Amino acid sequence: MREVEFSWKRKRPEDFIVKEVSDFEEDERGEYYLYLLAKRNYTTKELAKAFNLSYAGMKDRFALTFQKVSSSDFLGDFISNSDGEKWFALKFLKRIRRKVKIGQLKGNRFVVNLSGFPVKERGVFINYYDVQRVSGNRERGRELLRKLLKRPRRRLKWIENFLLDSYLSYLWNRSLELYLKERFGGYYLVDGGEKFFIPEGLEEEFSELPKFWTILGYKKKLLDSEAYYEEVLKGEGFTLKDVLEGLRALGIKGDYRMSYVLVRDFKVIGKYGHFFLPKGSFATMFLKHIQAV
Repeated sequence: MREVEFSWKRKRPEDFIVKEVSDFEEDERGEYYLYLLAKRNYTTKELAKAFNLSYAGMKDRFALTFQKVSSSDFLGDFISNSDGEKWFALKFLKRIRRKVKIGQLKGNRFVVNLSGFPVKERGVFINYYDVQRVSGNRERGRELLRKLLKRPRRRLKWIENFLLDSYLSYLWNRSLELYLKERFGGYYLVDGGEKFFIPEGLEEEFSELPKFWTILGYKKKLLDSEAYYEEVLKGEGFTLKDVLEGLRALGIKGDYRMSYVLVRDFKVIGKYGHFFLPKGSFATMFLKHIQAV
């Protein structure tokens, strides 16, 4: 099958601008303080740790990002700091009743520099996990799962959960890919050593696809994905039955993830592409789908 290198690259943080879309109701007697966090060359986690902040979603380091965060303490009306290529600012917005938690966002608006990047407009794309989730971690996750299937335990370290999530994300990608390759022609988009099957003709046929694809876990039905997981896991040296029994012992419930995403408000103004994506989807994956090949 034809393979095409992903050609979009960000050269500076301003090439990838992200504004979180979320809504928190004001409560003048609320115990938490809502702030707007703007940052450049910082991870959300770095600043959350420094100021004891809660957030709804992680934002890229090498980007210009805007998101709402909460603090149990009043940090002042405005805080900022600049250190060469790195800076951040915190602006107080209002008091709220409950702290901001992971997942409490509708999605993100993106402004991306498309200069020199050949674009083919699409309104829908496959919701694969992208390189930042799977690359370099899935192999370690596979070996960790192999060990845990022999001696499962409920209390896992943070890094162990992270590695298992990465591997389960990779399995999600691969199983859905097998399903799609039975129904579509297409090509591989290659990025960072990872390959993603990009189906052709998706715009006309996406409504015939299952809206959700199962993330493996003991509590979620496999639906359309069962035979495809069986095939992928066989190639990985596992059986589906053993993996599901192991995930039950580990307390990993699983979930359902949108198999495709409809893009809203896509437009190109000058050299920048503007669009909105719902939470849980990767803007770089959308860019992979719109690269003209």
